[in-house]
Amino acid sequence: MLLLFGSFSLVYSSVAYYSLSRPPSQEFIAWGVFSPSGTLSKYFSGASANVARGQTQNWHFAITNQMGSIQYVQVVYRLANRTSADPNATVPGSTVSQLGNRSIFIPNAQTGFVNFTWSINSTSPSPGGMVFITMTINGRQVSPSVGAIGGQGFRFFFELWTFDIASNSFQYGYKGQSSRVGVPLQVWFNSV
Repeated sequence: MLLLFGSFSLVYSSVAYYSLSRPPSQEFIAWGVFSPSGTLSKYFSGASANVARGQTQNWHFAITNQMGSIQYVQVVYRLANRTSADPNATVPGSTVSQLGNRSIFIPNAQTGFVNFTWSINSTSPSPGGMVFITMTINGRQVSPSVGAIGGQGFRFFFELWTFDIASNSFQYGYKGQSSRVGVPLQVWFNSV
C-alpha cells in the first residue's frame, strides 16, 4: 500500500510541477506588412496586384519586440523581379539594390509601426520587353536598376535588421538563441 501511495504521489507531484511551471521563454521579434485595411493581404485595390502609374499605395509594418529589452530596428526595402535570389533566414537579399530604410526604437513587449507609402511615377520599356520603373517611396524618388519583363513580376523584399551594440552597426535579423534569425517578407506586384 505504501509503495502504491508513493508511486501515485510521485506521478501527481510531477504532473503538478510541469503544469504549474512556466515554460522557458524564447526571445523573438515578429513583424508583418499590413495593407491600408489593416490586413496581411489585399494590398491592392481590386482583385489583382496591378499598380498603375500615379496610384499611391499606403502600407505599414507592425513590428513586435519580445526580446526582453528595447530594440533599435531598421526595415530595409529592395525591389526585385522573378529571377532575383530570395533572401532567407540567414542571408539578406544583398544581390538586389537597397532602395531605402526606416528605423525605429521599440520598447520590450511593445509593437512599433513604420509607414511605407509608395507609387510608380513612370515606366520605361527597353528592347527585349524589359520594363524599368521610377518610383516615389516615403517621399523620396528612386530609380531601381531592376526591371521586369512586360512590367510583370516585380516584388518588394522587406528585411528586418537590428542594431548590434558590439559591432556598432545594424545586422540582418535579430539575435536568436544560437545565431541571428532573418525574417524577410515579400510582396509581388505588376506595373500597368
